[in-house]
Amino acid sequence: MPTRVLITGAKGMLGKDVAEVFSKDKKYQVFGTTRNKEARKSKITYIQADLTNAKETKRVLSKSKPDIIIHCAAIVNLDMCEKNRKTTDLLHIKSTKSLSSYKNGSAKFIYISSDSVFNGKTGNYTELDKPDPLNYYAHSKQMGEQAALANNKNSIVIRTNIYGFHVPPGNSLVEWALNNFVLKNKINGFTDVIFNPVYTKQLARTIKYILENHGKIAGILNIASTKPLSKYAFLRLLSKQFGFNQSLIRPASIDDSDLNTFRPKNTSLNTLKLRKILGKNRLTNIDGFAEIKKDYGNNFTK
Repeated sequence: MPTRVLITGAKGMLGKDVAEVFSKDKKYQVFGTTRNKEARKSKITYIQADLTNAKETKRVLSKSKPDIIIHCAAIVNLDMCEKNRKTTDLLHIKSTKSLSSYKNGSAKFIYISSDSVFNGKTGNYTELDKPDPLNYYAHSKQMGEQAALANNKNSIVIRTNIYGFHVPPGNSLVEWALNNFVLKNKINGFTDVIFNPVYTKQLARTIKYILENHGKIAGILNIASTKPLSKYAFLRLLSKQFGFNQSLIRPASIDDSDLNTFRPKNTSLNTLKLRKILGKNRLTNIDGFAEIKKDYGNNFTK
């Protein structure tokens, strides 16, 4: 019998790649939640549901009967989280309680959290460092972490920062930048915002590897690239990888931006624990950029 895996937000930027990675392996039967009806034939069984509704969350669990739950669904628009705190709580906290409690917490539960649970004053945060969120998105993600750990001893809380793209196209950092590069618009890159992100496919494969080779791991785990970099450096590397002029990116400070919601500056994550798990394998920016260029081209330049 194949292992039954439920992936929430399976059409989102991360969820689609997690679903793809698992569905390519015959050991798994993959179920994915989506807010919109999914009629396309696929190896993935999509379940249309709104996880802010407790009854619909229970219906999803009843239909999928998962052995593993990977909770990718989230509201990632920070301004929206500030303005719609009740809805944010329902998805990030309440649905996490319901999903992590499935079968009295006997199913393996993976909660995708964020590096933004920290205040960004120091960087190089370990799994043991105390969170100090600066905005409501981060606060709700931290509360989701607590719910996952309290309701399921098998939970893995993954703190990370991801980059990728949507299908159909969305408005991620990468997509925003590439759209501007095509139009030859100049954009600002923050030199004082530091992070060590991973490509969504890198994260998806790492989750699968951990479940298959280190299944007893539980608790908090940082999954990030080996070398932190600024948003400015990130955008310059992206432009170089895709063959655009790096002069389109202007160095800037987040302090001078017109962003509505306050954001931490240095959320780089310490990856010592992850490196011990992965051994010689490394999550590098070079590999991530090379892969996203290939995947992006396969989806949008045919």
